[in-house]
Amino acid sequence: MASLPSSSSFETSNKTMEASNESSGFRTAPSTPPCSPPRDASFSEEFTAKTQIPSSEISSPPSPSKPSFTQQVTLPEPSAPLPAPPHRTFLERDALPSHFLFKIVSFSVLSKASITSYRSSEFEAGGYTWILTVDPTGDVNQGAQDHISIYLELADTTKLGTGWEINSIFNFFIYDHVRNKYVSHQDAKVKRFHCMMTKLGISKFIDHETFNNPSNGYLVNDSCTFGVEVFIVKNTFKAESISMIRSPVSCKFSWKFDGVSTRANQELFYESKEFFGADYKWSILYWPNGIKKDAQSWNNYIAVGLKLDTSNFPSGKKLFTHFTLRMKDQINNDDYERSDTKQISSLLGGFRRFMSLPKFRDPEKGFLVDNACIIEAEFEVLGIFTVE
Repeated sequence: MASLPSSSSFETSNKTMEASNESSGFRTAPSTPPCSPPRDASFSEEFTAKTQIPSSEISSPPSPSKPSFTQQVTLPEPSAPLPAPPHRTFLERDALPSHFLFKIVSFSVLSKASITSYRSSEFEAGGYTWILTVDPTGDVNQGAQDHISIYLELADTTKLGTGWEINSIFNFFIYDHVRNKYVSHQDAKVKRFHCMMTKLGISKFIDHETFNNPSNGYLVNDSCTFGVEVFIVKNTFKAESISMIRSPVSCKFSWKFDGVSTRANQELFYESKEFFGADYKWSILYWPNGIKKDAQSWNNYIAVGLKLDTSNFPSGKKLFTHFTLRMKDQINNDDYERSDTKQISSLLGGFRRFMSLPKFRDPEKGFLVDNACIIEAEFEVLGIFTVE
């Protein structure tokens, strides 16, 4: 099977652009014994891996029904494809293009007619109406003689409003009758349609020599099929920035909690008095019986947290904080502690399963002495997150 074009540059028909100097990446398959063509990853995996669009939605209407090929064709024996150039990623797959197929019967008649390009009927993809255009003799304005040019065009822009633009990822396909595959180069670049650029595509999609060779499978019994997939990129992202603090200040606060055995059954949790650290107000939270894992039972662990007062914070502000919560060993000086680094915003950072209750109540551990425990919080504010 022939490889796909080595140039993925897209051109517009709305204004004159420089013609591509790169030659078509399609090549006639050599006359070597049949072998299985090299396979890339599946389309969905490749597409996802190469489309790095943070917090974006890509629309994907359902796939059309498979076209019926009523014409009887005699298929030649497949020949081995040339390896794909290392600087491009190619795709062949069994699945049809998701949005539109365009079959041309008696292609030679169309290519010899005075019509330089053929526009398909309108089809819908991603909430917009499109037209697929095929130039059988090549777009001469782009220096694409001896090639087939293919373009995607917005069908109706009158309802889009002033200053509209559409960001999309689209790929063209050609059907390989010999191997029963849909072939395309993998292009995950986002293209932008706007009022001055309503038509984009590839001027040198495939050269005539490669296309006309029936052993390559693209033109068989004077019949060929092209396809296109269109995915709309809808920007719903939010931007976040962090300002790191060069010399963060270490803060420490100790809280002695008396009457553990009597107060444990009076409240679900207790909060220390507020204290200042790194120009913010904080407090320690303590759950003496732990946090319920469901409506009927407890998790058998005490829970400890560090709370930040965000009452005067602007929306989206968070503190990037490294903190340590410590239960003091009042006998052996073998304190128990747990640490974490996280964004602290509206509530707190801490540990639901800080220490098991049996360990906490063990008199030899020194955590509970004279019915009192000492909880210590030590932390540094490393940076400030803001949402823009």
